[in-house]
Amino acid sequence: MTLHNIAFTPEFVAHLGLMGVRGAPIGGFPAHAETMFEAPVDLRGAYVWNTPIAVGAFTYLGEESHLEHVRIGRYSSIGKRAQVGLSTHPTGWLTTSALGFMPFPAFETYFMDDDPAWQRALPVGDNPPETTHIGNDVWIGANAMVKQGVTIGDGAVIGAMSVVTRDVPPYAVVAGTPARLIRMRFPDAVIERMLALRWWQYNLLDLAIDHTDPMQALDAIEAAIEAGLQPYAPEPMNLAAEARSFRKAQRRLLRAA
Repeated sequence: MTLHNIAFTPEFVAHLGLMGVRGAPIGGFPAHAETMFEAPVDLRGAYVWNTPIAVGAFTYLGEESHLEHVRIGRYSSIGKRAQVGLSTHPTGWLTTSALGFMPFPAFETYFMDDDPAWQRALPVGDNPPETTHIGNDVWIGANAMVKQGVTIGDGAVIGAMSVVTRDVPPYAVVAGTPARLIRMRFPDAVIERMLALRWWQYNLLDLAIDHTDPMQALDAIEAAIEAGLQPYAPEPMNLAAEARSFRKAQRRLLRAA
């Protein structure tokens, strides 16, 4: 795991906002080298540090939500306090304690402080994380939990306070503990048309369409594509690289002052 300690100063947070990544918290956080954002996104102070995260354009993350090892598509809405892709503990080992699969400084420093020569005797087992995939136009309700490694299909809806333990098909509405299928958002023919068109490749802000009528909206998008509408394709931001570039620019300004 490659982590970079990033200082989210007010100046850097403001810079990220100008680059289309809003809502980063102020403070110091370890960011993974592979964390990527596709502007515009709104983090709203969500915890997305320590592990690789990818967030697509027009997606927002709810306040106090916590995401690990997650890839999220475009136009998705993550509710407040949602937990997505959090690390799991092995239930078939001697212990479920994290001591068995990762260094744990909070415990180990207790013995190191007492005996500087102390060395960890317990081997670290292999408990590799799985990536959780959240599609495009997904709505995850407040306080929902999505198990690590699950795939949530495009257009799916996860009810508030639900616990998702298995894959969710595109455009399914699920809820409960564990989450179960409640209904499909649209008839099969409409779902097939949406999945074929992949409308989320485009910037809806470029189009004056009525979102309340899905079929007319699809007609309008198809007409715009035929008229030359191009996919929205911004350059993704690598957070660690952006932080390095910002620090270098700040140092140059200080030298020039």
